[in-house]
Amino acid sequence: MRIQSLDIKNIGPFREGHIEFITENDKQEKPPVTIVTGENGTGKTIILDAIRGLFLGYYSRIERDIVSNENDFVVDAQLIIDHKTKALKSDSLNKDRNNGFITDDLNFNFLLTHGVNDKSKYPGWVIDYWTSKLATDGFDLKSLTAPKPENYLLNALSGIHQNVEVTQLITYFDYLKSSDNDNEKKMGEALFEVLKKVIKLSLNNGEFKYVARKTLTPIIEQNGKEISLDKLSSGNLYLIQHMVSMLGKMYSANVLSGKPLKELCHTPGLLLIDEAENHLHPKWQKTFVNNILEVFPNLQIILTTHSPFIVASVENSRIYVCESREDHAEIVDETDVYSNKPIDEILLTPLFNTQPFNEKISELIDMRKKAIEEGDNKKRDEIEKKLKSINPQYFSYFDVEDLLSNLSGK
Repeated sequence: MRIQSLDIKNIGPFREGHIEFITENDKQEKPPVTIVTGENGTGKTIILDAIRGLFLGYYSRIERDIVSNENDFVVDAQLIIDHKTKALKSDSLNKDRNNGFITDDLNFNFLLTHGVNDKSKYPGWVIDYWTSKLATDGFDLKSLTAPKPENYLLNALSGIHQNVEVTQLITYFDYLKSSDNDNEKKMGEALFEVLKKVIKLSLNNGEFKYVARKTLTPIIEQNGKEISLDKLSSGNLYLIQHMVSMLGKMYSANVLSGKPLKELCHTPGLLLIDEAENHLHPKWQKTFVNNILEVFPNLQIILTTHSPFIVASVENSRIYVCESREDHAEIVDETDVYSNKPIDEILLTPLFNTQPFNEKISELIDMRKKAIEEGDNKKRDEIEKKLKSINPQYFSYFDVEDLLSNLSGK
């Protein structure tokens, strides 16, 4: 399952909006990452909410009302399922069920609110929603608990990823690894290898060691010390918590589909990420998306972010900017402006407008540029003198420019 496009009308601050996630030139198996950015209050998260609302639909609803005109709104997603295009659309609300979207296909709504009744109804895909909120519950586990594959889609779009569920999954995968049943043992070993990869990608100088079975406690080694999950930083926890949760969904999908073990992490799916940069140092922001795709290569990722590091980190991404107007917002395709550009260029674009200097120096640089454009050499020299007095080492290149100009006879 892929989402190809989204059209909205009178949703949040948007009168109308269109996003093309996959074009005819894109490969459905490897869809581009879609990045939605923009200033605060321009509606980035509402785009994700519109998608979530459609999938939850008749039986449930998202946490807030995003429809700005109940009598005249549209949320229309074009999906690709088994290489065929299918519409999932709503233009009315279910007043009997907390204003959830009424869609023309209740199957999606049922799966995400009731689970998979039997294996024959397994949809063949996974879906997940990551928010920047960290769970506040504990990691302690009182007893070993096996996941229920048929429930893997329940709460998938709630954004809730509990700490104890991470412990449950890790300890269960460890349990399978020591099974006397050959198939269970192979599954456990495969899951354990993915766990080790996930945790290594999520930590600085750390790795997954073992599960202390007396206490059912996963143990991590970081900087030469063995620690439990609750001792990790919020950024490390965010990555581990969400990627282990996705691994749990992939495990369930593999069990339900009966596909070969080698395809464990290759189930196609849709991953929505809100405020992707939160909790992450710029170093981790630059590797975040690519690390997810290294473990789960068949995910279609749609994310919102304020981070130029994330915008610059993904090759051939599709980038949309939410821009504020007088009384509404618009979604603008800025792929040509931002995609495959270095971070220094992105920082200087109108959206981020981040000069490498403080406000005073930035203002003087702009004044110098204007003086050069107007041919005012006297003013340019005065400004350059001020800049060299502030930072003589950096702005010494002015003298080099003058020397080269004199040598060329200009």
